[in-house]
Amino acid sequence: MTTASGATEAGPPYPIAVIDDHELFSTALIMALRGEGLHTFAVSVSDVGRFLGDADADTGLVVLDLDLGQDAEGTYRHGADLVGRLRERGWAVLVVSGSVDEPGTAGAIAGGAIGSVPKSSSFDVLLPAARGVPLMTEAERREWVDLHRHYLARERELSRRLARLSRREREVLELLAEGRRAAAVAERLVVSMPTVRTQIRSILTKLEVSSQLEAVALFRQQPDTGRGRRA
Repeated sequence: MTTASGATEAGPPYPIAVIDDHELFSTALIMALRGEGLHTFAVSVSDVGRFLGDADADTGLVVLDLDLGQDAEGTYRHGADLVGRLRERGWAVLVVSGSVDEPGTAGAIAGGAIGSVPKSSSFDVLLPAARGVPLMTEAERREWVDLHRHYLARERELSRRLARLSRREREVLELLAEGRRAAAVAERLVVSMPTVRTQIRSILTKLEVSSQLEAVALFRQQPDTGRGRRA
């Protein structure tokens, strides 16, 4: 199996857990891996906490989707947030995703994932990884870690700018991000057009941008609003 260091050990088949909220993909993957003689089972997203709490379970490889849907409270769940806890429990983690999520992939690999495979890849690409074959060189891993640091720095800068906005300015920006024009914003907030225009100018100044389009694009880069990375 693949150990914490990424090395490959010989031995009997080790368990492979598939954590994915897309039942069709996970079922097909599990059946294919079982067909190769690999002990594979599904872990529903709602059971991840129980799975992590099972200290007596044998460990092996987790095939982890990055997009895990929303919980009962509507909070978005991202697979990269689970990598560290899975690694602490002794599981190797292979990321799979049906969408382009470079920040999420970088975060997962920086957290200890052994690599990433697109869901669109053929089974022949995923199978060697499931058997413990390394997916990337140390140099490639360092590149992903450096990219993760870049995204973290960008998020900190974004948070710094957005923190300058007043509560009302943030409301205005949220409405603009929904596609509303200034007149519709004024009507929704029951204020005059000159007031909205003044607030928009203040937003542009505080965010250090020159247009509403740039302000909206910046707002949508937030992790909490931009993580709609549905596969």
